[in-house]
Amino acid sequence: MEIGIFSRTYERMSLEAVFRQMDRQGIRHTQFNLSSAGMAALPDSVDEEMLLAVRELAKEYRITLDALSGTFNMIDPDVDARTRGCRQFETQCRAARLLGIPIVTLCTGSRHPTNKWAWHEDNLTEAAWSDLMRSTEQILRSAQDNGIILGVETEASNIICTPEKARRYLDDVGSPNLKIIMDGANLFRPEQVPRMAEILEEAFDALGKDIVLAHAKDFSLGQDIDFVAAGEGELDFPLYIRLLKQCGYGGPLVLHGLAQSQIEKSVAFLKRAMA
Repeated sequence: MEIGIFSRTYERMSLEAVFRQMDRQGIRHTQFNLSSAGMAALPDSVDEEMLLAVRELAKEYRITLDALSGTFNMIDPDVDARTRGCRQFETQCRAARLLGIPIVTLCTGSRHPTNKWAWHEDNLTEAAWSDLMRSTEQILRSAQDNGIILGVETEASNIICTPEKARRYLDDVGSPNLKIIMDGANLFRPEQVPRMAEILEEAFDALGKDIVLAHAKDFSLGQDIDFVAAGEGELDFPLYIRLLKQCGYGGPLVLHGLAQSQIEKSVAFLKRAMA
């Protein structure tokens, strides 16, 4: 298992400078965001020449593009916005194919009218679930056509907010092109933290066989859960990493939720945890 990072962690840098810095820090894997190459994160059209240039630059710096961020609100209460997001996501799958990236990441979304990362009680309705399935059906066709895996993770603010919901989602869709991105920090509500080992083990029991990518962020516990850089919080990383290995995961552990200034410290922490 090796260390990776979200490409957008590096701010106000050219793509070559991003890859050069990753090379210097010994990071060989990234979840790529098209904004790192000066493009829209979710574009309306594909610039094939630019994407091929990105692919060649990654090869030059020996950087593996493991996943492509494809965030849009899959249950947006604004139907037009949801339709536009599905259409852009189809373009994202074509971009991933051109970049040689096997996974495009999902945001299952929220019924919140202005913020896909904010919880709304309507996320619990069957109408929201039906909209999620309709959006999935649409983007799944493009994933299959382009040989892409769709990666979903539990997000406390989204409709897929627990491992149980994620399991239901995978089973209802029933496609080998839909898999899990595991993020240990996303599995907890404040009252669950004292049962950390139990919660982690239950999540891996439910989802371990379908993990295609693993994230490495941490959380601190106050009145609520706050995400922090790996090594700065409460997550039991040795257990998290052991569970990843036990379920056969051999891909990268991808840092995110941290500032550029925190990268070297978090990399050193992960290396110790993996050892």
